[in-house]
Amino acid sequence: MKKVLLTTMMLVSILTAQAQTGNSNQETDINTLAKNYVKSKEDATLEIISPQRILVTECENGYIIEVEGEQDGRNYDIKITHLSIEATETHTTQIGRSDYDLEQGAIFKDADKITLTKTPQQTNLLIIKEGEDGYELAIRQTSRTKENWTAYRETESNWNFNIPFIDNKSRLSNPSRAQFEFDLLSNLQFGMGLVSAHSQAPGMDVEFGNAGWEFILNNLARYEYRPFKKTSLSMGFGLDWRNYRMRGENRFLKENNKLTVAPYPEGADIEFSRVKVFSMTLEMMLSQRLARHISIEAGPVVNFNTHASIKTRYTIGSGKEKEGFKETNSNIHQKPVTVDFKGVLYINPLGFYFKYSPTNTLDTNYGPEFKSMSAGILITL
Repeated sequence: MKKVLLTTMMLVSILTAQAQTGNSNQETDINTLAKNYVKSKEDATLEIISPQRILVTECENGYIIEVEGEQDGRNYDIKITHLSIEATETHTTQIGRSDYDLEQGAIFKDADKITLTKTPQQTNLLIIKEGEDGYELAIRQTSRTKENWTAYRETESNWNFNIPFIDNKSRLSNPSRAQFEFDLLSNLQFGMGLVSAHSQAPGMDVEFGNAGWEFILNNLARYEYRPFKKTSLSMGFGLDWRNYRMRGENRFLKENNKLTVAPYPEGADIEFSRVKVFSMTLEMMLSQRLARHISIEAGPVVNFNTHASIKTRYTIGSGKEKEGFKETNSNIHQKPVTVDFKGVLYINPLGFYFKYSPTNTLDTNYGPEFKSMSAGILITL
């Protein structure tokens, strides 16, 4: 009898240990930990190490935390909402970054850790990045009552719409499956660079060193398709201004309905001569992430050139007889559509781009031949 009891106790012990081990493994799953954190009615803590992306958004009487990343070969994409029926105080501390916009949603792509804690009358959020470029965001919300609500949701839809002022609670994209995403004015990108020309007509001198410039505003609207976790295809609408500046002894001159490259008048003190082109753009890019902070993208850019003009400034004479001249014209027959090929290297938070066009900027029936090149930096706002 004693042997039977001893054997039974040993079996129960083994099964209990196995069950505990199984629960322990299950508890390491971020989704399970998040669910348990939300379900807890008492004190609770949720800590996530090295998330790939965090989005924190303020809402009425609370805030929303969306986190995505990978742990032990499994992707997670969770959303937790902290609300208080009667919040008495919300205290936010920001260290090391100045671009927080919690109303529209603050994004963190390189955080080391996010920690959520809650009690019946208080919730806390802490996001930390260590190192010289480190930062910290802490939010503490207290309430007089125990009427606090915490909600949890995993991303399930394959469609994601991010529209500022309309849908500030949009979900993070799920990196584990193919997904479409549409952004309207919520992923703006500003660029600034230098402009040059190649395949120039005789007499032209448009080079990178001539103070020609380009301004870019990308992603006024943007569609993205992500077939794989680190690979995406996108189409973005934007604006572009290019200023092709020429120095030297020749200028752009409009004569007899044609734009020519002609010498300045004898004795002219030359300032500059330039062609400026304004375009609406459509980019179609293939992007590949190489490391946590490094990615590349390449693809064609279609320019719809809606306006172009020339301006030339010079003076003649000296002293009291010095006279300034400004020659302008806004009808120079630009090509209505041109194409660039663009490549970008992103080293977070900057992008370094180069664009090369195989097409002429102007209609060569009415103006000189030249094709565009530009290079500069991009910053996502």
